Amino acid sequence: MRFILYLFFCASFLEVVAQQEQQPKYIEDKYSYFIALNLGNALGSYRTILKEGNKAGTKFGLTGGILFNPYGRKKASPVFYGAEIGFQGDGREDPITTYSGDFRVNNTSFWINGLARYRPILWSSKINPYADAFFGAKIIQTNLVEQLNEDESETLQRWTKLTPNYGLGVGVGFKLFGSMKNAYLDIGVYYQQADATKIVKPHTVEIDNNFEYKSKQILTTTNQWVVKIGITGFN
Repeated sequence: MRFILYLFFCASFLEVVAQQEQQPKYIEDKYSYFIALNLGNALGSYRTILKEGNKAGTKFGLTGGILFNPYGRKKASPVFYGAEIGFQGDGREDPITTYSGDFRVNNTSFWINGLARYRPILWSSKINPYADAFFGAKIIQTNLVEQLNEDESETLQRWTKLTPNYGLGVGVGFKLFGSMKNAYLDIGVYYQQADATKIVKPHTVEIDNNFEYKSKQILTTTNQWVVKIGITGFN
């Protein structure tokens, strides 16, 4: 995180210095859009719970969103506002059961956030740092699934929790070229916090002798560091 913050401030400083000898041409973009791969690394009690369940404590997923210039094309703005959606998968595990059959447990998180992005450099620069602040809702879902055949599956039970989700992030964009000259390769680090809620403890989903579905739930936050690598385009 310190390294990313260092890059953020250094990139801002170097770009400003580089433009002192010539008047930069501000770009009045109407909106920007982005899509990114994300890698989450669980923190605190959440990481402990995952480790106790023989999980790595890391999650992979996708994030995408759109941000708008509050002034449209009337003038350039350092802050764009919009929304993002994202998800992370936590792999699969086997339920506890004596029944024959192809059963699995899937763990997935989804979120939808309002997002504000600050970019201090308003012209077409080779390096473009940014900072994000977001707030929204996170859905934590555990599914017990039976694979009936090669093409068909059935969800036997779904445990779902909804909790507030918020955080901050910083990153640096590197300008692309050619047909993607209006886009940047972005690399960012985020702190994502969610209020404490009960989640299904890893490796506790059970199909008992009466074919009833059980699980142990535990109260925890689901805080994490998230690394995002993606593409941001402007229009």
